[in-house]
Amino acid sequence: MNIPFFLRVALLFLSLPGIIPSAAVARDIVIAQSIDISGPLGYIGQDYLAGARVYFDHVNANGGINGRKIFHQVMDNAGSPEKSARINAQFLASGQKIDAFFGYFGEGSLESLLGSPAFRASGIPLLAPLSGGEAGENDRNVFFIRPGFDGEAVKLAGPMLSAGLTRVAVVYAASNDGKSALKAVEAMLAGRNMKLTGKFPVMADGGGLDTAIKSAFAARPQAIILALDTLPAAQFVKIYRRLDGGAFMLGLSRIDHKTLFDIAGKDLAAGVMIAQVVPHPGDWKVPVVMEHRKIMEIYRDEPPSHLTLEGFIAAKMLVSAMKKLGKDFTPMQLSDALRASRSMDIGGYYLDFSPSRNRGSSYVDINAISRNGRLLN
Repeated sequence: MNIPFFLRVALLFLSLPGIIPSAAVARDIVIAQSIDISGPLGYIGQDYLAGARVYFDHVNANGGINGRKIFHQVMDNAGSPEKSARINAQFLASGQKIDAFFGYFGEGSLESLLGSPAFRASGIPLLAPLSGGEAGENDRNVFFIRPGFDGEAVKLAGPMLSAGLTRVAVVYAASNDGKSALKAVEAMLAGRNMKLTGKFPVMADGGGLDTAIKSAFAARPQAIILALDTLPAAQFVKIYRRLDGGAFMLGLSRIDHKTLFDIAGKDLAAGVMIAQVVPHPGDWKVPVVMEHRKIMEIYRDEPPSHLTLEGFIAAKMLVSAMKKLGKDFTPMQLSDALRASRSMDIGGYYLDFSPSRNRGSSYVDINAISRNGRLLN
């Protein structure tokens, strides 16, 4: 079903009681989430949240966690750093017992939480923020699922090296995450004797896009890595490929292939390769993929995607860790349990939070966009 963006936002809000001011019932497990739903990257937040929500709903419908229901309190930060900061302050000053922060996404949401003395003092863990950047990577109370941008960059090197390509340009978002991605790509290229022919920033509102296109074309790279959000990436592909149809196009996982295909068109979008940090949602060999599809069919009239699967896996990881702790536990006990996890099996998707790491997975795959708009598995 192809649901318009504004209607998806409205339906999502109606399906999330945590967004409406309410109170958790005594003994509920409280999970607090700040995420961009209606802002510039709302298409990412919506899918990730949908996948997490269906798993929490499924758990609640089947008795909860050791007899306790999940109260999932979601706040839309609309991709605003200022709103993210206010939400974090509201969570931490509410007096409500929060068992875990979860699935943070949106400009400034992660950084403002990490910079809060109240968060530091609380001992509450943050699980599965939707970020590949550097913020929080050295914080032992933050547990990422997805690998960092360095893991995505290394994976993208494979098809370029196989094709004998050594001249690479990077077009990146002029944001903290974009700069982290650029740093990861530069390190990958330097370690493989590949030449960086140019690095070109693009603002969130598209500022600098024309300059990036002209500069990249003048540099004549054999391949271009797109460390951009979806809309500027799609515009770049649409214009640049008309100038140079022979350059490889490779994108990081924040790019939504459906939107890129719709904007660039099948002739220009086909063949663009995108890194993915969870299995393909059509890979039936992976048990969690099958479980995700079945539960999505029960709770949502929406096809699965990589992002709904990522949210689903994140929610299942959180529930799995809490189930092992019994009926009563503290946030610190939850953190300790996660740090002790060496090989957590989330249905064929494995997470390892050994003491030396807080990124649980190193899984990265590459899918190419086909001429019919699907991702080839």
